[in-house]
Amino acid sequence: MTGEDTADVPGLAWLEDRVHHEIDLLRHNYQPWVPPETDEDGQQVRDVLIIGGGLYGLGLAWGLMSAKVTNILVVDKAPAGREGPWATFARMKTLRTAKELTGIEFGIPSLSVRAYWEAKFGKASWQSLFRIPRPEWMAYLEWFRDILELPVQNHTEVLSIDGNADLVKVTVRRDGNITVMAARHVVLATGLLGSGGKHIPTDLVTHLPVDRWAHAADEIDFSKLKDADVAVLGAGASAFDNAITAAEHGANRAWLFCRRSELPWLSAKKGLENAGFMRHFADFPDIYRWRFVKAITETPIPPPRHTIERALNLDNFALQLDSPWLAARMDGDKVEVRTPDSTDKFDFLIFGTGFDMDIDQRPELAALSPHFLRWRHRFTPPKGEENDVLLGQPYLGAACEFQEREPGTCPVLGRVSMLGAAATLSIGPMFGGLNGVKFVLERVVDATCHALMMENLDTFYENFENNLLAEKPQGAMGSTD
Repeated sequence: MTGEDTADVPGLAWLEDRVHHEIDLLRHNYQPWVPPETDEDGQQVRDVLIIGGGLYGLGLAWGLMSAKVTNILVVDKAPAGREGPWATFARMKTLRTAKELTGIEFGIPSLSVRAYWEAKFGKASWQSLFRIPRPEWMAYLEWFRDILELPVQNHTEVLSIDGNADLVKVTVRRDGNITVMAARHVVLATGLLGSGGKHIPTDLVTHLPVDRWAHAADEIDFSKLKDADVAVLGAGASAFDNAITAAEHGANRAWLFCRRSELPWLSAKKGLENAGFMRHFADFPDIYRWRFVKAITETPIPPPRHTIERALNLDNFALQLDSPWLAARMDGDKVEVRTPDSTDKFDFLIFGTGFDMDIDQRPELAALSPHFLRWRHRFTPPKGEENDVLLGQPYLGAACEFQEREPGTCPVLGRVSMLGAAATLSIGPMFGGLNGVKFVLERVVDATCHALMMENLDTFYENFENNLLAEKPQGAMGSTD
């Protein structure tokens, strides 16, 4: 799979030495600079608490540590190695993004995925590589976490977020114990699920046993689908990935049903994934942000061509266009699916129907979401350009932070930021892929450091004055001793 070139493989131990050397080359005598703080119970207050240990969470952690904000913690509900989608419900063979992607290195070339790949498999392997295999991408993220000794606490589920103008209180459950963590700032790096939830057509599953269907974002044991008749609903890349996975695991047949008469072919984001657009999108006037994102969200994203070709080369795969599901019910031991033109029976259904972008679905935000400033509170789309889902998205600030609809009613919001699909309209349409991670993280790191400095300015000046008034040490030039 990797095209390993044993003549030119220095190994990860060599790369790790290089990483530490490059960090040392850029080292200055800067020290952690945020004054320590404790809460009313005497417990340590984190400068930044990051919720989510996937790509964005790890990248943000390293960006903050590079800026000498070191009193941070990353928490994730999953066990180590299972953070994000890559080892759970992502089922593509390779990433869909070009292999040259960067974004979480913050100026250290040896932390790039290319450096990792060449050290592990050789330069020739990299040159011949089409796209990064998904399992190896997860292995890279684990290596990134470990080599930098990022502070990640797994098995930690966030239950609620609340607080006041000075502090964020995050209630978590870990190993059956419920505790409260305090932080100056909190960043939600919780991916697609953190911006809403799975979109499941409830009218289709109401009368089905829970063991006869799954959403594409569920963990599915495909080995149990060997010799089964499987139906997948959807036309996007994820729907194709799930149908392919079922077929390759020996399903008798894997049928993909699409309501459209033809597959989408044009990506609305094509031509927009450039450094200027992604770096400055958040600075656009509202009308341009609205029009760009509305066009992108309302235009179906086509599956990669190589994914379609892979599916069509499988004998047990079939594509059913112009076939929306009208109803699904049990008929004996089979699930009967009815479309406008046919009725067929299957053993298992998979819904590749995407996600709901509805921040109000998130239980951990229940105390905060009623106070969110939404796009509908700041922007009125021109006639004919309305979109109720987009109007319900939070209107975020420069650091992706939530803002109050009514000033003074929930001041903690300015200390809580969102990285995920719900930030798209405010920050840019890059959260569905990896291309824009660099620009989002740089923005959040800079804005968070700015906030930490401004809110501690009195302390800095007080320390400055105390140093000026400090007594000269004995033996110093001009001392009386």
